[in-house]
Amino acid sequence: MLRSPGTVPLYIAAFLARIPLMALPLVLTLLVVEGLDGSYGQAGLIAAAETVGAAIGAPWRGRLIDRLGLRRALLPSIAVLFVVYPLAAVSTYLWLLPLAFVAGLFIAPVHSIVRISLAARLPSSHHRSAFALDSVCAEASFIIGPAAAGALVVAASPQVALVAVAGTVAIGLGILWRLDPPTRSADSVAVAREPGTRWLTTDLVFLFLISGGAMIALMATDLGIIAVLRELDAVGLVGVVYLGWGLSSLVGGLIYGARPASIRPSYLLLAMGVLTIPIGIAHTPWVLAVACIPAGLLCAPIMTACSEWIAKLTDEAWRGEAMGYQATAFTVGGAVAAPLIGLAIDHEGAAAGFAVGGGAALLIALGSLAAQRSRRPAEVSET
Repeated sequence: MLRSPGTVPLYIAAFLARIPLMALPLVLTLLVVEGLDGSYGQAGLIAAAETVGAAIGAPWRGRLIDRLGLRRALLPSIAVLFVVYPLAAVSTYLWLLPLAFVAGLFIAPVHSIVRISLAARLPSSHHRSAFALDSVCAEASFIIGPAAAGALVVAASPQVALVAVAGTVAIGLGILWRLDPPTRSADSVAVAREPGTRWLTTDLVFLFLISGGAMIALMATDLGIIAVLRELDAVGLVGVVYLGWGLSSLVGGLIYGARPASIRPSYLLLAMGVLTIPIGIAHTPWVLAVACIPAGLLCAPIMTACSEWIAKLTDEAWRGEAMGYQATAFTVGGAVAAPLIGLAIDHEGAAAGFAVGGGAALLIALGSLAAQRSRRPAEVSET
């Protein structure tokens, strides 16, 4: 797979672009709390504005890739980096709200770009390995990005960190623009995007739902880890626990990518939900770190499986838009889960956060399986 021309530079460009994007929520929070002397509630509103913009923008950006090609679709995102982010670094809180929304609306659809290009560049037999390696790279970005941003905030300031985020993303997007990776396979037959064409099938809806459910489970683990460590008065070990969680996902992605066959995403979500629920009973930081590993092993595989089936079930003319909707499903899942899980933690403790998030993922998986089995045998999908 890696011997295919242009594949390695594509991964490198995506890696560079994702590191600062993973750090953006942290930088915006610290910009409000430390740079503007605001509250965490105000920082939450900024994060919400950026999230709403990203949820609206992802399908639209994917549609532009389908219609206009990669280079023309990337230009607005690159322009925003040089205009909106520097303005946000020096703006007041009230101006930061619309600027965060615009930043989210025009955020580069790196996930969609990489998956579309890999699907177009490689034969379908290599998609699982290609998407799994991309998930592994995303996990590495998740491990590096927030830590690097936090160090830069301490060493300089939130404003400098925000400008650095924009600059690093610009480098990654510049490489992608220069590479101009294909979004259609060489032997594909052009399909006109007629307004009345129906591309959104029931199977794709299930895949988007499962993608959102996976993000709910991930959010439960994300918030639950911090809550447990606070209860144990061991917040200083948060980096160790997060590192173990991220590395387990990375290993899981490599293992899944080497498999000769797919696993249904609904089965993976079912297992993730079951394994997330009991994490909250951890009574020491080291037990917590170990307890996160089984569910962590499934993080990259479920993202890979969903993308693999979306690519398989969608014609190339609509694949960018479909990947954009998957990104929206991730965003909406996280946005919906965060307050619900936070409420559960506030009222019942850290264990409740894991139980609510894991239980929601479990219910979504069971509902998806039940709905699929209720359809006629000829219509049953692999989701």
